[in-house]
Amino acid sequence: MRTGIVMTNGVSSAMGRELPLRGAVNARDLGGLRTVDGRQVRRLRVFRSDLLTRLDAGDVAFLLTDCGLRTVVDLRAPDEIVTDGTGAVVDAVADYRNLHVYGADRVRLDLTEVSPDGSMFDRYCEYLEHSSENIAAVLRLLSVPGQLPALIHCAAGKDRTGVVIALLLAVAGVRADDIIADYAATTPNIAALRARDGRPARPDDAADRLPAWVFAADAITMRQFLTHLDTEHGGPTAWATRAGLDQATQRQLAENLLCD
Repeated sequence: MRTGIVMTNGVSSAMGRELPLRGAVNARDLGGLRTVDGRQVRRLRVFRSDLLTRLDAGDVAFLLTDCGLRTVVDLRAPDEIVTDGTGAVVDAVADYRNLHVYGADRVRLDLTEVSPDGSMFDRYCEYLEHSSENIAAVLRLLSVPGQLPALIHCAAGKDRTGVVIALLLAVAGVRADDIIADYAATTPNIAALRARDGRPARPDDAADRLPAWVFAADAITMRQFLTHLDTEHGGPTAWATRAGLDQATQRQLAENLLCD
């Protein structure tokens, strides 16, 4: 049995929540994040990760046996899945769902134009506008007790995963500071993510031309996103309701995730 998921009191980073996987570089448990009313996210209920295609047999056994993983939610586009694959863990879990999160252009970030203002904020707002149905479907799935533990991932586990996880936590009542800290905990993993990129390097590769901030996980970006959620959408629960997630489902989601 591997070790490495030891809860800590603070959430300023992912220290103590990282998943000890050899084939993923940005994987962690959400357990221990705190709510505004003093509750916590339960340990080993929901995980977030980057690409799962390089998990080895030991990684898969750890997720299935030590973590009890039942569900994998893949936020990538169908063509990404064709190109990069899904990984052995998908064949082993009880349930695999592909719920694509996308912006206005419907293609992955490194193949499109990006905001010129040096921030991912506009891109994240696009997810709210264009992928509300699929994001709500993720949250609805996680409200079903038999679906947990669940792992949510995209290619890097930063942008699409970051927005879905932020909404999941916000709807469950997790403190903004904890949501922001969990998002920013990707920062120490950025170099490894870029080095791990499975796509063959090409002279005309759009990703090579992107500015460094595209790969960043700055706390200020997530704080701006949460503020936007409050000011423009009436808060996370109001957004979720308009996206099709009724109040009973939202309450069930919180109960599945939280403990006293």
